[in-house]
Amino acid sequence: MVVIIKDRLSIRQIGAVLANAVNMKTRPVCVYGSDHIPENAVSSSLLSDCLAFNIFQMADGRVKGPIYAGDEPSQIFCRCLGGPAWFGYKEFDPRLPGLMSTGSEATKQAGKHLKENENIACETYKAVGEIKPLGRYVVMRRCDDLQEDPGVKCIICFAGGEQIRDLCALAHFSSHDVFNLISVPWGSACATLVTYPAGMAGNAGSARIHLGPTDPSARGWLPENCLAMGIPVEIARKMAGDVERSFLVK
Repeated sequence: MVVIIKDRLSIRQIGAVLANAVNMKTRPVCVYGSDHIPENAVSSSLLSDCLAFNIFQMADGRVKGPIYAGDEPSQIFCRCLGGPAWFGYKEFDPRLPGLMSTGSEATKQAGKHLKENENIACETYKAVGEIKPLGRYVVMRRCDDLQEDPGVKCIICFAGGEQIRDLCALAHFSSHDVFNLISVPWGSACATLVTYPAGMAGNAGSARIHLGPTDPSARGWLPENCLAMGIPVEIARKMAGDVERSFLVK
């Protein structure tokens, strides 16, 4: 049964309503910035070398939150060469276009062949726009673990195809935007989950849901029948508020 609170929905309520509305097996995760490490928080790098995987583990109940990441010299941010840049802590490494395409003889690195050539890869990184950090730390925690809103920027949902379809339909319920409300963007998995929906990337837009990830490296940890949806917080709040009037209840 879906329970709707008529007043302004809290982050905790938003997560519960969206999860219940589509019978989500995982729990929504929220993202915010902080200049201080939250109480009882664990550094993402201590859990695994992939921040996106750690977010999924939290949603799946295998990791107790909150978790955080930041530009700490004493800790490795993640396994990806571009990891800190996707969170606004550094510029993109100049070796990345070669790594994402056919490789680089100058640096003797093999390519991942995710881009046709180095030039296209370089232009793609430029197209992302300037990435600004949310704070000294970026914090992820389950919505049902949050008592007060510390300035949540986006909410992440992991679900199967049927649930994601229904969440997309719910997002369109009160929107007139046919083509631009939902994006399936290129980028790292953590960009789809955090950078883009949290509004950190200059050209991502602040009123767009991001679906993915399109990064094939996620095959190592994301179940084959699962997708992720990164939702800007005010869109998520509107979606949750629309549930009782939508096809999900009527």
